[in-house]
Amino acid sequence: MLNRSRLLRAGGGGMLDKMVPGYKDKIWARLPQGLKEQQVRSANSAFENHIKQHKTWQGYLLAFKDMEKNFAPSAKFRKPAVDWRRQMERGTMHYGRWYEGP
Repeated sequence: MLNRSRLLRAGGGGMLDKMVPGYKDKIWARLPQGLKEQQVRSANSAFENHIKQHKTWQGYLLAFKDMEKNFAPSAKFRKPAVDWRRQMERGTMHYGRWYEGP
């Protein structure tokens, strides 16, 4: 026999579940077998489709992340000196001579 799992939330169910305990199971038991199979198959295929969609997006993201490391600035073209405008913006500007120290 096919059983559907139910999502249990806080509060113990709705008003009808308090008045008629287990009514969903009673309705499920009275459904035709073909309809039960179709509903279970539909729920399973929806779950599998979400997994497949996640794997697809994960593939795209991982491919981009592999490519992303190539965008990092190369140390080969690094400029060791910092121009005075950047020093002013950073607040690291030193007024004085180079031998006087920071």
